[in-house]
Amino acid sequence: MNTGSIIVGNHAFFFRDGDAFTLPAPGTTSRSVKPGATDPVWVDMGIIDSIGVTHARDEREVFAPTPGQLRLYDVIETKRKMEFKMACEEMSPLAFELLFGTLKLTSASTQYNPLEGTTKKGWLKVQQYKQDDSLFNTVDVFVQLKVDGEVKFDDNVVKCNFTALVLHSTLNTGTLA
Repeated sequence: MNTGSIIVGNHAFFFRDGDAFTLPAPGTTSRSVKPGATDPVWVDMGIIDSIGVTHARDEREVFAPTPGQLRLYDVIETKRKMEFKMACEEMSPLAFELLFGTLKLTSASTQYNPLEGTTKKGWLKVQQYKQDDSLFNTVDVFVQLKVDGEVKFDDNVVKCNFTALVLHSTLNTGTLA
């Protein structure tokens, strides 16, 4: 990756924890099992207007006498947290599933029961393209996915904001092109 100004087009896909996949070989997703990038079960999260990434951490300062006055000697990181905030300009079965807390919904779903589902965990794939349409960043992370804030249904384009809290997995990866 070269240093320079860029404008980014974001694409995001979600694969539910516990769903079956066929690529690269048949299996079931989990924190320790990631589906292949081209598996057809990845759910397109729709038109993503923007993605914000936050990396937070807790630190402990260590002071040492030098020789008598205590001065900052070291900083030890004790906790790490990362989250993705995605602004989406399309409603989808996944958005309704998260907003209303339902069981799994698909494009064929016609009925749902609010608050019947469980917390949604799974794999988030983010692909970011530069203004020249070249892929420059791909991130695969195991997350808890939820709708963030109020979703207004009115005479404007319905927008839905998602928050993905990154959960630890040895398979979390990122690739710069």
